[in-house]
Amino acid sequence: MNLAFPLSLEFKFSIFTELRVTDASGQLVAVVKEKTFSVRDEVKVYADEARRVQTHGMKAGGFLAGALDWKAKRHIRRVDGSPVGALQAGGLRTLWAATYDLLGPDGEGRFTIRDDQPWLNMVEGVIGSVPFVGDLVAMGFDYFVNPTFTVTDSAGQPAYRVHKKRSFLSRRFTIEELKPMGGADDELVLLGLIQLVLRERERG
Repeated sequence: MNLAFPLSLEFKFSIFTELRVTDASGQLVAVVKEKTFSVRDEVKVYADEARRVQTHGMKAGGFLAGALDWKAKRHIRRVDGSPVGALQAGGLRTLWAATYDLLGPDGEGRFTIRDDQPWLNMVEGVIGSVPFVGDLVAMGFDYFVNPTFTVTDSAGQPAYRVHKKRSFLSRRFTIEELKPMGGADDELVLLGLIQLVLRERERG
């Protein structure tokens, strides 16, 4: 999978969780559909708008893994069943900042994803705890202040960055490539970051 960065990820305005991914030229890369009303996260990825051609599936391992999220591992597979890798939540590390490990097909650590501004989550929580007024202020906070996440490789070097864009009614993100990776790494990172966005979309 060779991708033309930056990529744009935008949630459809819908009661269901649907996400479109387009590349730098506006070409469709993927359509993502999350299974609703499930205790275990399950996501399907398609190549076309009509969702006739499925390319990948992602599912949280373990019963109630989607609800009890401390160390949940979300397995990523191609439609033929071959493994791409997994996104694993950082356990207790997520109490301060969203942290995830992106694992390769053999379970090896390939990338780490970290929230660049963990203090935003604390500020947002304090604002939201104020009845009535806090909700209104939080809406403005959500629009003007948005989180970013950096993906570092196994050597600790920044490789990709995710930005949440300002918006009221929709959720929009961009993924930029900080250094050329290509091939299997692009596939793993894109699918892992789709999972990240699904988990973190309500923040900021």
